[in-house]
Amino acid sequence: MKKLLGLLMVLALTVPASAELLRNFELKGDVQLVSTDSRHRDNFIPREIVSGTDLRVMVGGGFDVADNVRANLMFQYLNIWGEDATIQGGGPIGTVGKSIDGYLNSIRVVEANVEMKEIFGWLDAKMGRQFYGDEDSSVLYIGPRYYTPANVLNGWNYATALDAVRLAYANDVVNVNVMTGEAALYDGLAAPISPTGTKHNIYGADAKFKMGDVVRAQFYAYNIKELYGEDNFGFYGGKLSLVPENFLFSLEYARNMSGHRVFKESHDNPYMLKAEAKITVDELTPRAAFWYNKNFTALGNYTPGLLIGDIYGDNLGEVRMYNLGADLTADQWTFSLDGFAFQDRTAKHAANLEADLVVKYAYNDNIEIFGGVGYIKYKDTLKARLNTKDNTKGQIGVLIKL
Repeated sequence: MKKLLGLLMVLALTVPASAELLRNFELKGDVQLVSTDSRHRDNFIPREIVSGTDLRVMVGGGFDVADNVRANLMFQYLNIWGEDATIQGGGPIGTVGKSIDGYLNSIRVVEANVEMKEIFGWLDAKMGRQFYGDEDSSVLYIGPRYYTPANVLNGWNYATALDAVRLAYANDVVNVNVMTGEAALYDGLAAPISPTGTKHNIYGADAKFKMGDVVRAQFYAYNIKELYGEDNFGFYGGKLSLVPENFLFSLEYARNMSGHRVFKESHDNPYMLKAEAKITVDELTPRAAFWYNKNFTALGNYTPGLLIGDIYGDNLGEVRMYNLGADLTADQWTFSLDGFAFQDRTAKHAANLEADLVVKYAYNDNIEIFGGVGYIKYKDTLKARLNTKDNTKGQIGVLIKL
């Protein structure tokens, strides 16, 4: 695959300069190798889904096609180790690999869009296949996810994208995005985003405000057509943040909506509340978080913990979560220690307790080596569902930014 991508780049770069097809070309992408071994399984989540090794390569670039007009194109390739483990009869143990067509069929176009700047002097637009949302969002993120294993519930670790038109306006105080498009979405709570899901129309808006030096506010609303058996399904909410130097506090509240019309709520409507705080003192950053979820269904990228979060992500159903943690940086090293307590939202059952240690090593500005171990002890109804009283997980990987 390296030869194929290299050939494509060589062909592109040999276009006569007079054509000016690659003005201000910028190479983009990354390579991630991650390996996980976990005992976290139950009757409907077998071991092979939460344990394994995969390699994801994303490579592409952007270039100017005219003044204030830029094109972006990115390919991705995913290899889950052992998935094509065909053994010839009587031959040695091992894989004979895929055919050339098989490997070519594994390459996906994950970005293909055109950006137009300063339409009417103030409006930006992006049209085509694109990533969308903030990577740390609790409610909506469509794009590459990192530090995740070969997990079918994460869409086999392919980076997902949205076919959409996005309009944006920004100045020193406000940043507004309005979008409409189509995306592949599973009609199930366990895996909301998948490259092999059902096509649904999605539209919505997001507005961020900078109020002075330390106050930030965000408001959003999104609707998805014909999802989960509803004519309309979506969510709306807001987030308030305080960001003085070396400190962060944020409070976010969001509600689901569903029914035959937009913004329709049920009598016992799902919602979620999340609060986070952290402070940095020299190389140490203590952190705390609280998450209260009343059956709220999200499409975000908030996955607390190496174990519970990896399996269920944003969709734990009814849960309250407490988290205490700290990050310690030392030269090229970052050590993160976290403790989690998961309960049903009414706290009628004893808490499930999880402890995680994650280590990251910055080999250089572009390469990071990471690893982690986690342990969870079940106490409430999850204990009855799962095959074991406690579970462990180990993970190691490499992330290369191009």
